[in-house]
Amino acid sequence: MSWRDARRIASYAAIAVVGGAIAYSNEAFWIQLALGVMISAVLALSWDILSRTGQVTLGSAAFFGLGIYALALLEPLTGVALAWAGSILACALTAMLLGMLTLRLRKMYFAIATLGLTLSLQVLVLVFKDWTGGSGGISPPVLMDGDPQLQLLVVTAVTIFGAMVSDFFLSSRLRPALFLVRTNPELAAASGIAVVRTRIVVFTVSGVLAGICGALYGSLYGYVVPTDVFTINWSVLPLAIAILGGMDTTLGPLLGAVLIRALEEVARATIGGVGYQVVYGAVIILFVLVLPKGLAGLIERIRARIGRLP
Repeated sequence: MSWRDARRIASYAAIAVVGGAIAYSNEAFWIQLALGVMISAVLALSWDILSRTGQVTLGSAAFFGLGIYALALLEPLTGVALAWAGSILACALTAMLLGMLTLRLRKMYFAIATLGLTLSLQVLVLVFKDWTGGSGGISPPVLMDGDPQLQLLVVTAVTIFGAMVSDFFLSSRLRPALFLVRTNPELAAASGIAVVRTRIVVFTVSGVLAGICGALYGSLYGYVVPTDVFTINWSVLPLAIAILGGMDTTLGPLLGAVLIRALEEVARATIGGVGYQVVYGAVIILFVLVLPKGLAGLIERIRARIGRLP
């Protein structure tokens, strides 16, 4: 077993231990905080996985909301297990179709197209209110009958799965190909890499992970409204988390989710009201300026310096 494999296994074990310990403690505050951190982390991983192909998406909220609504609409017809499978399939098919239509676009044009999907889905939910509940919201099935300890264990397992998917796309076999697709797609195509097909596959995986996050979020509380899920917040949050933690890594989004939730809780507790959001945003901007490669980059620099010590 290589050192890299051992480190990955250790990180999965650490996630399992932390999630299990918090669930065992049965402290409501820490369980809710851990649930928020882990769902945000997987959502950030889904964003970061796609960014490795050079595409920046603002459509995370679209798949986040689609995962919830597909689960809620299918559950009365198929039962919970098939509804979860259908929700995942709906996100995968939507991502695949959108990818075929838009992944030839680059940079801001692709970002605008994905943002348009979020706005379009919100409009569809409001228009077809007889099916979706419109602005009144919808009730997806509650996860694990509302038991917060079991809910946290499920979300912990999904977090480990998200980390494994991220590591798969960082493997020595796939990472060079994705790097080439991101930096020089023409050279990638000349080297035999199917650039568009690669982007579609990665976009589909990213959309599925985001949809799972949404379905989990909705099923934790059993009720959502369109303005809670089809909102720019769920598109910007994963971007901010990945940048703060460190892009193109698995550890970065995990650390970034912990950091951004900690900053949010501290700012809300010390300042309160809406003023905390100003300080919260200012801290994020300062952090990005001081640590452009995020927490993962800082840890790597420290590790490299320690390795150079005699």
